[in-house]
Amino acid sequence: MAVVPKKILIVDDDPVIVETLAAILRDSWETYIVDRASNGADALAAISSERPDLVLLDVALPDINGLEVLRRVRSIDPRIPVIMITGMADRTAFTEAMRSGAFGYIPKPFDIRQIEPVVAMALERPRSTGR
Repeated sequence: MAVVPKKILIVDDDPVIVETLAAILRDSWETYIVDRASNGADALAAISSERPDLVLLDVALPDINGLEVLRRVRSIDPRIPVIMITGMADRTAFTEAMRSGAFGYIPKPFDIRQIEPVVAMALERPRSTGR
């Protein structure tokens, strides 16, 4: 039986972060289709049309705050797991992200060894119809 690759959307305005995350996922044992967005508006358009299996979302985006993007993702499809990524050492952002329905939170700079296990856990979680 063929394995269907999981679609992952990486949302970050730093191309180095995006390419690093894409490379980590590309080199993993699993097969992922990786899409990219550099701002909140493009991310929301991709989420509305593509319905990715997972979103890796930066908190600090140039147009729409990542926490607001998270809230909008929850209204588009509350079943999509979202992992927040940020360089800000702000516990308030972490608390707000978790309260708003984020699956998890990865601080920058991140240890590349922690990315794949967190992604795998988020993708293994059943996609319930509620929050």
